Amino acid sequence: MKRNNKLLFSLSLCTCFALSAIAEEKTADLGEVSITETAFEAQVKSITSKKLENLQASDIKDILKSMPSVIVDGNARYSQKVYVRGLEDKSSNITIDGAKISGQLFHHSGDQTIDAEMLKIGSIELGPNSALSGSGVINGSFIYETKDPSDYLKDGETFGGKISTGYQSGFDRKSLDVAIFSKINEKLEFVGVGNISEDGEISIPGSIDINSKESELKSGLVKVIFKPNDSNTFKLSYNRYEDGGERQLAGEKVGTSTDSTDPYNEISRDTYSLNYKYTPGNDLINIEANAYLSSQELEFEGGDDRSYWLWPDYADEPIMNFENETKGFDLRNTSLVNIHKLTYGISFDKEEQSANADGLATYTRGSNIGTTVDLSQNGGKTEEKSFYIEDEIEINKFLLTLGARYDSHELSGVYSGKNSQLSPKFKGEYQASDNLKLRVGYGKIFKGPALGETMMLVYGVTSNTTTPKAQTGHNYELGFDYNLSDILDADNAIFGFTAYKYNVDNYMHPTKNLTLNNQSNMNIWGVESVFRYQKDELSFSLSHTYTDGEVKDLSTGDTYDHFTSNIHIFKTDIDYQVSDRLYLNYNAEFVPANKLQNSWQTEEAERSGYAVHNISTTYSPVSLPGAKILFGIDNLLDKKYQRHTSFGAYWGDPDSGSYEVGRNFKVKLSYRF
Repeated sequence: MKRNNKLLFSLSLCTCFALSAIAEEKTADLGEVSITETAFEAQVKSITSKKLENLQASDIKDILKSMPSVIVDGNARYSQKVYVRGLEDKSSNITIDGAKISGQLFHHSGDQTIDAEMLKIGSIELGPNSALSGSGVINGSFIYETKDPSDYLKDGETFGGKISTGYQSGFDRKSLDVAIFSKINEKLEFVGVGNISEDGEISIPGSIDINSKESELKSGLVKVIFKPNDSNTFKLSYNRYEDGGERQLAGEKVGTSTDSTDPYNEISRDTYSLNYKYTPGNDLINIEANAYLSSQELEFEGGDDRSYWLWPDYADEPIMNFENETKGFDLRNTSLVNIHKLTYGISFDKEEQSANADGLATYTRGSNIGTTVDLSQNGGKTEEKSFYIEDEIEINKFLLTLGARYDSHELSGVYSGKNSQLSPKFKGEYQASDNLKLRVGYGKIFKGPALGETMMLVYGVTSNTTTPKAQTGHNYELGFDYNLSDILDADNAIFGFTAYKYNVDNYMHPTKNLTLNNQSNMNIWGVESVFRYQKDELSFSLSHTYTDGEVKDLSTGDTYDHFTSNIHIFKTDIDYQVSDRLYLNYNAEFVPANKLQNSWQTEEAERSGYAVHNISTTYSPVSLPGAKILFGIDNLLDKKYQRHTSFGAYWGDPDSGSYEVGRNFKVKLSYRF
């Protein structure tokens, strides 16, 4: 295997040199080496902060809902889980302002603690075909970037502010957000954003309303940008996310019409990041660097005479805090040499988990009454050191991207073990005609053993007896894009298609997996189609994705459907800027019924199909400059439905999981000064 890796890497380098020898191209400015963007890239770029504002995006589902190959399930904000190309985001690389978010706090809640109010962009890169996407990528990367002062300031402005308040009936969600932004001088800019959002009763069509998931989100962003000269840019930011309440802990479960009996619990994130760019106007030197520290926590309030952590015994239990901390850096440089756009760099990421008790637990019943016990537990640690290089080469009608990563992953803390791999990457594009572009892609997969679910640490953890294996595999893609602008008399129109297949050997999921067992081998495949059209002030998109796959259990040898199998999803999105003051949007999702059979099922389970329609509008009144009135209705027809990846749905018992929110009237008033 190592010889094969070296051979592939050597062939990549040889190809680079060969292309250099046969090409006689003049050096171009950095960033010009590109061919027309794909349909998927165009769709991703359409999700701007302005569009998120117009749609009144308020959770991760709103941010990602128009993205092909992405599913976000769950109703309450803290319950929402994200899937891309058939696997959960635990198989993805997730960053915000370059800071990595990883780990699983609790298996009945989601971990993408992102507030749309803070976002400049939310981007996705599908698959593991780029050496620049970071370590541990199996199914894709989520790249979030928070707003800069320049995203608020207009030309000539040096100071401003924005305040908005909103209400959403489906969640009984009341929100208030404030932003202050300033260009202090030519070198220094500042922005501060704060958001408070209270959730009450969740409305479910044809069913009881849910009162057991009431919560309050408080989030904030502080960012300073310093540009001492044209060549250097520093961005220092702090982002806080805190979502909590006296709510049921298991957010993805069905919920009740009565208040939760669980005590106060909250999921929070604190992220510090420093980003630096050095662009001296030299083709050989274009440096990007970032360093970060991020902590994601689940806090659970203490209480008297109860049995959350010492079941079946009862005790006076302290406040518990479960933490996943990540820190690290990435340093890269991009050089343009003849026809080569070379990017190379190093990165380091460290993750650590712990369960911390604010005091001792005291038994209140039974033979141990009066005895105290410390519920704190140290968990695992991981360190990942990476070296990577990628060469983007344009020659005639070809655009070739050759790359490789070397990742070294080491376990410590309560665990031990080391895995490493050299992973070749390749993307190829051929402009077959003025309108047709053909694409191929390959990426070798490597993801080191992931730490288990952090909340489970409280029940005790011992050192692993065998070395967990890295998750490895191969991803293959084939596709094309066709420019339809002339045929449809459009400013821009494109259709893209991609077929992909990847395997993951020694797959492991963190849920209840403190022993770090490699659980299965899996194969996943699917197709993606995206059509985008833009003419004057009208834009339209239509996408279809299909995911299928099978899993082989490593302990039993049984083969069965992966629970994301057999899912077709059709999405459409229409934007119309009627005038400078009036904006309209319609978007919808259509999912046919399907069947699947998991490992524990004796017969196939059926998942019901659904169609959901949403409308939005934004109006800026002439009489009040700076003001906006936003109105929308999600789930316009009040459809009762459940996404097919959600708890309960994938084993044929939808009533045990969360149905999506019913008809949701949304209104927001904002004023910019």
